[in-house]
Amino acid sequence: MMKVSFPCCAFLGTLLLGNSIQPTFADTVYRMDLSNCSISDIGNNQWKVVFDMTRMAHQSGANIHPNTSLSVQIKIPTISGTGLSSTNFVWNPVPIKDLTLPAGVVTRGTPSYYSQGITLGPPTGDLILTTGGHVTFIITPTVANKAYPAAAISTTAANDGGSVSGGTYWFIPTKTNGTCIRTSGSPSVPVPPITEVMPPEPEFKMSTAKWVLDKTDVGDLPDVTASSNGYLATIQNINSNNLCVNYVLAGVKKNTYALSVSNTPSTQGGRSLFTMHGPDSSQLFYNLKLKSSVGGSANDYKFPASGTTNYISLQQGNDIGNGRSQMCWTPEINLFKSASTKAGMHTDSLNFIITPNT
Repeated sequence: MMKVSFPCCAFLGTLLLGNSIQPTFADTVYRMDLSNCSISDIGNNQWKVVFDMTRMAHQSGANIHPNTSLSVQIKIPTISGTGLSSTNFVWNPVPIKDLTLPAGVVTRGTPSYYSQGITLGPPTGDLILTTGGHVTFIITPTVANKAYPAAAISTTAANDGGSVSGGTYWFIPTKTNGTCIRTSGSPSVPVPPITEVMPPEPEFKMSTAKWVLDKTDVGDLPDVTASSNGYLATIQNINSNNLCVNYVLAGVKKNTYALSVSNTPSTQGGRSLFTMHGPDSSQLFYNLKLKSSVGGSANDYKFPASGTTNYISLQQGNDIGNGRSQMCWTPEINLFKSASTKAGMHTDSLNFIITPNT
């Protein structure tokens, strides 16, 4: 028997395992912060907005992706009820003027329904601001554009991982005076009613009063040269003949007003007096006191007037409907005669003017 053997072959193999090397990197993502925020009423239904914007490091270090966008947007809210809307803005066009921007910052794109504001970015290239600075502009609300005189300044920063920083700085009249507060939505301070920051026109209406005096004997009247306060005339049906002025209530709250008379008085016996004219060139002289129905003597008037103009706050509580209120004065007329005064009918007309204290 033959025994045959085959050599056994051993194979020596080497298994190489590949090393997976993860790249490492480090960068910084920036955000835009606002400071020195203010809004002020500059008159003529215009409000000036001022702020400084500064590029700040938001995140930095290993595995941080750089910004893919960094921008600021200016938005002006619409009127909503008596306040403002925190979600709807006036964009066609955005009602601002005299926009001043720092070097290296310009407006980008066009406002639209989907982007209801003016976007600030670099002059060219990607929408990534690399600088900040001082910004001012003027809000110009009108009846037509229905803008509330406030501003919402939105900041947005993003990188490959999505939005990393954002929010809205609200500029609210009488509330934003230096401090900048960033929120995620609605304003963090009370919003004044639109009628407070943009009062409507007062639309004054004055009643026509006819003051008919009872008959008086000329002999009972003091002479203009005498030391006397005059003869207090009796006015017929006086309760129905007060001098009244009515107005849009919201339109007079921020101001004071004065009554005046446009008639020119004459000086008689050292007094300033108005003149009623009668038959045969007869003259009957008088002065007028208006006693206010509210507020006491501080709201009274004397004509012809002397001294400083008496500006008063018009009555707020006497609601006569349709958002209007009314204030009334009861007349007192004191008479004087002169050597030319004769018996008979004497008449005069007074023209009243309402003047705001501007």
